[in-house]
Amino acid sequence: MRNLLSANFARLWKSPVFWVLEGAAALFAALVYGLALANVHDFGPTWAVERANANFFLEMMYLGPALAIFAGFYTGVEHSDGTIRNKLSTGHLRRNVYLANLLVCAAVGVLLLLTHALVACAVSLALLPAALELTRPAWSLFCAACVLMAYAALFTLAAMLDTNRPRMLVVSLAASLALLLAGMMVSSHLWDLELALQTIQAQPDAFADPEGRYRMLLDMRTLFRVLEGLLPPAQIMYLTGQEGGAAYLPFCSLGIAAGVTSLGLALFQRKDLK
Repeated sequence: MRNLLSANFARLWKSPVFWVLEGAAALFAALVYGLALANVHDFGPTWAVERANANFFLEMMYLGPALAIFAGFYTGVEHSDGTIRNKLSTGHLRRNVYLANLLVCAAVGVLLLLTHALVACAVSLALLPAALELTRPAWSLFCAACVLMAYAALFTLAAMLDTNRPRMLVVSLAASLALLLAGMMVSSHLWDLELALQTIQAQPDAFADPEGRYRMLLDMRTLFRVLEGLLPPAQIMYLTGQEGGAAYLPFCSLGIAAGVTSLGLALFQRKDLK
């Protein structure tokens, strides 16, 4: 396993796709905090504090597609060059080959997040220190890392099982965008449900059957909370708020990562590598 990881990371540092994604993460962070400075000039300094979590974790919305692209190119090259077959022929276990690629993909996600964080801190401390007043920053970063593990597991599964790189890239990227859209929809519905529940509590006389309507909305909120736990982008939307992440969300992400990885290992053991 150590040799596999050493070889994988050696190839990672030479990957142009990785360095393009790193540059994009740095540029995006600089752009977000540059725009934040302009908005503070227009709306006042409190705007930066109110939007601190949103600005910092906004990049997480695009790390899913970024990891889909990276896993597609990185693992796709191994399939097309016969590197995976060579690893197996030299005695490496399929399990170890799969896990080594998963760890590299997860490491790329963490590195992109760290690059974003470092550039964000540098720009913010130089121009707008108030923009770094995050809510529960350590916990939020842990939640973000767990989401990245779920993303890495999903796209490593796709990359390891489909040897057709163009098809796998298209499918993975489309899936990442579909997940992003679904997560945003779930988050939006949860926000609307919370507002509706608060309205019923504040003005019960405005509704014909306030108790029945309240119970129905509670059931709907429970359903959407479950969907929030199953969709990494919905968890990211929660992180961009001031709450800093609910206690159960990182465990949902880790559960997704563990389940998808177990499935991927089982399928890869049976895969015929031509």
